[in-house]
Amino acid sequence: MSKQIQRYQKILESIPCYPDSISSLEIRDILASAELLPSGPDDKSQLRTVQRCINKVIENHISIETKDEHRPYQYQIAKGHRHPIKPDGMSSVVSLRVIEKEIKSMLPPTLRTDVEAIFSSLKQEETQQTKLWNERFCYFQRELPLEAPEVGHQFFKLIEQALLNKKDIEFTYQKRGATEPKDYLLTPLGLFLHGNSFYMVGMMPNDPDKISIYALHRVHSLKIGFSSAKTLAKFNVKEYVEQNARHFAGGEMVTIVLKIENLSGLHLIEETLLSPNQKVIAHSEEYTTVEAEIRDSLTLEWWLMKNANIVEVISPVSLRNKVIKALHASLKLYDQI
Repeated sequence: MSKQIQRYQKILESIPCYPDSISSLEIRDILASAELLPSGPDDKSQLRTVQRCINKVIENHISIETKDEHRPYQYQIAKGHRHPIKPDGMSSVVSLRVIEKEIKSMLPPTLRTDVEAIFSSLKQEETQQTKLWNERFCYFQRELPLEAPEVGHQFFKLIEQALLNKKDIEFTYQKRGATEPKDYLLTPLGLFLHGNSFYMVGMMPNDPDKISIYALHRVHSLKIGFSSAKTLAKFNVKEYVEQNARHFAGGEMVTIVLKIENLSGLHLIEETLLSPNQKVIAHSEEYTTVEAEIRDSLTLEWWLMKNANIVEVISPVSLRNKVIKALHASLKLYDQI
């Protein structure tokens, strides 16, 4: 993390909430003790550096109030506002716990520095409220938390440079099931995170009709190549995945009808719905039949397999047949006894 970012972070941490305040001189002393100011310049030069950093922090956070009735100026988080990075109650602690479990663990080391700085500062200055909720609240992931695959530390920076400078990239990539990696030339279009794995979307140079997705953890080496002869002026990664990648929760919108066992599947009927437009179309003492519009993706098929003992696919018939085929294949694995 650069010194400039560290100074920004330290200043933001140091500004207290109303009614407390801190002066620019006190902020300068804090930065100096943290070795975040150049040692050579005189006091006036240091103060100018500090003031520029303070102004940048204030520009990005409207909750910071400047008390300019006397010199040096005093700064505080305005009355009624929460601190931008220091949690002061349950909602903040809950949010940070979810971030820590669901997001921080997914990020590669090169992208963790800013997030880790926030958690480090929180541990150093724990309030009574945050201590209470850190003890009385915890978060458990819904799915089995698989370990994130390793990705080359420099890959993200190189891909970012290629995107910004409209460059192609040269990389060696080992496809799933392949015994050896192969060389590829690609025009990168973007990245997305699926579960705890990063994927790159790119097109064959000069051919917008040939766009593919590559798992970054299967990339062995990567370097920036020559300038792209042809790039796409606009490209939305989310829209592309939703429209073209069934493996990543994408696919066409379809209307499905499911018969759900009431006793074990009540939450699927009333609480954790498949979609906002889900509706009940039949109900009996043992089963409820619902209709919902959802993307026809592999994620949907995996969800149906997970709940196959309490959820029956009525339509579409093609999806019902896929589930039946998968269930027969699963049963064969246990049919050796």
